[in-house]
Order: sequence, then structure tokens, then C-alpha cells
Amino acid sequence: MCGICGIYNEKNLRAVTAMLEAIRHRGPDSFRTMLFGKHSLGECGLNIVSSKNDTLPLIDDENEIALLFNGEIYNYQKIKDDLVKEGCIFHSDTDSEVIIPLYRKYGNDFVKHLKGMFAIVIMDKDRIILTRDKFGIKPLFYYQREDRLIFGSEIKSLLQYRDVPAKLDQRSLEELMVFGYIFSDERTLLKDIYQVPPGCLITFDGNRLSKQRYYQMPAPFYLNNGDLNYDESVSQLNDILIKTFDLFHKHGEFEKGIYLSGGVDSTLMALLSREILESPIQTYTLYDSEDAPDFNYARKVSKSIGSEHHEFFVTADDYLQELPAFVYHYENLVAGGVFDIQGAAAFQILSKHISRYHKVAFTGEGADELFGGYYWIYTHPLGFSDRIRERASCLSSQSGTRGLVERIFPQPEDEKVYRRNLFNILMKSGLSNYHLWSVDRACSAFGFETRPPYLYDDIAEFALSIPIDFKVPNKTTTKRILKDVASKYFEKYSLSDIVSRKKYGMPAALERVAPQVRDVINSLIPNKTINRHPLNQYLKTALDVLMFDLFYYFMIQKRGKFEAGFSIDEFYRGRINEVMYDQQISTHSGGNFRQNLLVGTGTC
Repeated sequence: MCGICGIYNEKNLRAVTAMLEAIRHRGPDSFRTMLFGKHSLGECGLNIVSSKNDTLPLIDDENEIALLFNGEIYNYQKIKDDLVKEGCIFHSDTDSEVIIPLYRKYGNDFVKHLKGMFAIVIMDKDRIILTRDKFGIKPLFYYQREDRLIFGSEIKSLLQYRDVPAKLDQRSLEELMVFGYIFSDERTLLKDIYQVPPGCLITFDGNRLSKQRYYQMPAPFYLNNGDLNYDESVSQLNDILIKTFDLFHKHGEFEKGIYLSGGVDSTLMALLSREILESPIQTYTLYDSEDAPDFNYARKVSKSIGSEHHEFFVTADDYLQELPAFVYHYENLVAGGVFDIQGAAAFQILSKHISRYHKVAFTGEGADELFGGYYWIYTHPLGFSDRIRERASCLSSQSGTRGLVERIFPQPEDEKVYRRNLFNILMKSGLSNYHLWSVDRACSAFGFETRPPYLYDDIAEFALSIPIDFKVPNKTTTKRILKDVASKYFEKYSLSDIVSRKKYGMPAALERVAPQVRDVINSLIPNKTINRHPLNQYLKTALDVLMFDLFYYFMIQKRGKFEAGFSIDEFYRGRINEVMYDQQISTHSGGNFRQNLLVGTGTC
């Protein structure tokens, strides 16, 4: 894992150093800024496969190419072996070193040959290329102004550059308040700061910015005349899972930890790891009560497989103390909709603990999207549509977000259509802009890396090639094919009851303390504060207001700078939040306050 940043078409070592300092938490093992021609580059690294002897940016002087790379290329050894046969000479055993020769050989199509999670930037003379993995596991943001392009792994990096504006994007805010995440795969909550969309490649030569989609996700489909054999698919999936986990454990010499909830996905990760390594593994669980179902199931799994199990107890105070740092690193809002803030917050708190033991840990992200694990969405899609329609009802009839809702849930209502559409959207921005966004920020905040094995190319492509019927065959069954693969392993370790247990997810880790946290927040942000908030059209609860105010303070008011010792209590009791918006009024006197927030720049 790394942090990468740069300025295309400007030599400015001071600026790029400030940009890299803002994301230094992503790469604690190395820090390097440099000028490359008329461009400025920076990268900080976490050494997993690489070492300090091959610090990036990687420069090919002969061909005037520079490489910035964040992530992991899992098939790099095969790529390297093929390139060696063609006469390529390598100087290290790292995955990053294969990228430039692969680019020289295939041009922009080089990315089609990579399996893994990555954000890559290539400077080729006076052309810059930015690309990102198929599912958006690794982030990459950019801002274009005239002939310059400013880019980085996190938004806060871009905000250190003087000409990048800090403005709210109204369309993104609307999408977020309806879905709970930004539906667009390229917009962010800040206007004119964009993401490289998953599966895309962007090129810029100082005049024209072009986008090329190198990967098109297959559309979900239903079984047609029994054209696929279910039992054969179960066997195929089993083989792919075994090969994937074997590959993941061999990639990098460091011991890998496992996030363990005691659900199907995490338990299968733990069992397969145990089978492959034939030695005890390290497992990790967060809990706020010993009555929590995930806590007891995780403990049961650990005992069955003999893992070295770590359990971390969390209190309401722990949660409240972590919230400011959570919003700062998250660079976004969690607003209800499809998902729950408790899940993202719990993941960050647990990641903080795991980072003290590991450089790498496995997480189950992607399994629910690929195999149909959200029973409240996939088995009851009509009721879910009501929830989303209600959230969209406050928007203007001309709102593009309301149009999105109508396309996802067209009239007349049809369960199969809704389920297919939900498989599609949750596998796209629902995955990249909530789950993967959350996972990346939670681990990078503490300088370690999480890997989602279920999103490895071979598993994902197989899952996308089988029908919905193999995953959600009826209104009571979710993740059928994955559970059928897991069953034999669960039976071996006397864990068969996990297949049929109710799904809870990470929010359950904070289920007991969440009401306590809400009580504290409600006391700080009473209804009268919510009602007079300039964006009360979108912010309906005290938690909504808190999340937005913290985001606005750190990302717009402070332009991506965190304050050590920041106190939520002082922020509200000291009326710092009101002063923040008073400054907006004075800056844009005479205008519409709500509109100023949505299009005006922040003050520092």
C-alpha cells in the first residue's frame, strides 16, 4: 500500500511535498518527492512485497517513463516470467517493476493484463496516464485546470495545492442522502474533484483529457433453460477459492491477519487460511457486549480452528473519540440510505487495533455483492424500494437523483427486475463508493493494508458469470452457492450452524453503544440546531448534522488538515460550528446561504 500524488505540467517540489505529507499515513516506510521533466511526483510506501531498495517513483531513464503505484499485482510473477523470456531484465523481486515493461509492450492495454488491486500513474514524456483496478479497491483522485492535472490517493492531498477549490457538489450530496453513498462512480462530495472510475484509464496531454473503459462489468442475469450446471459451478468455485487464498497468503512474506465476525464470509476466509497454512492463524473481532452474536460466533470459530484470537472491547467513549478522525480519513459522509455508519466506524476502530500487529489483513468485502448476501435487499427488494423512494421524495421533481431511483425501481413493480438492478448497482458504486472506500481509508489511516480475497479477479469473474438463481434462488435464501461451497469446511470444524445463522455485519459490533452515542450527539445538536442548519433539506438527524459539520470543517474550512485533540463537545458547546457558517455568510454576504455552501469556497 502507498500514497501517491503529483502535479502534471508544473515543477513545484514544495507543493508536491506538502501534498505527500498530507497522506504520509498511507506509507510509513518510505517518502520520496522529485521532479520528472516538467512534472512533480511523490510517493510514500508501505513495504510488503517491495523493499527500501526499490522505492517509488520508479524511473525508466531510457524511455523517459515514470511510474507511481499503489496496490498489489497478484499475478506479477507470471507476467515477469513471460517478459524475461522476451529479454526483459529485472533488478528486484517486486510487483511494481513489471508495470513499465508491460506498458512498453502493450501501450494502454497493459492494464488488461494485471490481476490485483491498484491505482497506477504513468508519466510518459509529456503524457500522463491514470488508471484504477476493476472494482475500485484502491483510490485515485484528480483535478484538472487548464494544462495542469493535480492527482493523489486521497482528496486531502489535492487540497494542499493552492489552486484546487474546496466546494460542495450538490448532485453528489443529493445522491448521498438518498442512497447513503455517492451513486456516481466519478464524482466526489467536492465539486470538480473527480475519481478515476473503477475499470477506467484516463489520459491527459495538457490539452485533452480522455477516458477509456478497459473493463466492462457483466450484467446480472437469470438462468435460461438450465444452460449452466449448478453442481459443476459449486466445484469450480471451490477450486478457485483454494487457489486464490493460497496465492494471497504467498504474496508478501508478512503474516496476514483476518477480520472475523463469525459470519459465512469471514469464517470461510479463516477456515481456508487454516487449511492452506496448516498452522494457527491470527483472527480479530470487535465487540461492545459479550451478548453480541458476532462476538460469540467469532469466538466459537476461533476455538474450532485453533486461531490466536484477539478480541477488542469498544465503549461509547471510544466511538465518540474516534469519530472526528474517522470523518477526516473517510473524506465523505455516511448518511443512512442503504448502509449504516456503525459499520464503517466499527471497521475503522478494529483496523486501528489490527494495525498494531500486522502489515496485512484479509477482509470479506465483495462477497455480499458478488453472491447476494444482503437478505433485506435481495430477498425483499420491493420493500427496499419503498425505503429509497421515501428518501428521494424530499428532492425536486427535476432532480437527476430522483430519476436514478425511477430507473432502478421502475413501475410497475417487478421483483425480478428490482433484484437484477440491485445486483448491478451494489456491485458498482455501492461497492466502490461505500465498502471499498471505507476499507481503504480505515486501514490506510493506520499505515497497513487490507486485502479482499473475494474480489480477486478469478473469483469475481466467476461469480459474475453465473446466474442470480445460483445466488438468491428464492425469498428466503441468500448466497446459496457460496454457502454450499463453505458447508464441507464448516462441517469439518463442527461449524455447520453458521451457514444458517442470521447475517448481522459490522454495525452489530456497535449495536449496544450506538444508542448511547446518539444520546450524546442529540444533546449537543438539538432539533432547533438541525432546523436552522443551512442544509436541513438534506440533514434530518443530529448524526447527519454531525457528520456533515465535521466533513465541512476538516475538508473545506481546514482544507484537509486535522487538528490533534479535536473535541466534538467543544466544537458544539463552543459554537465553533456556528462560527464556521458565519464566516461563509460574511464571505458571501447578500446571497442565499444554502446555495453559497453548495458552490462557495471555504475559508481558512
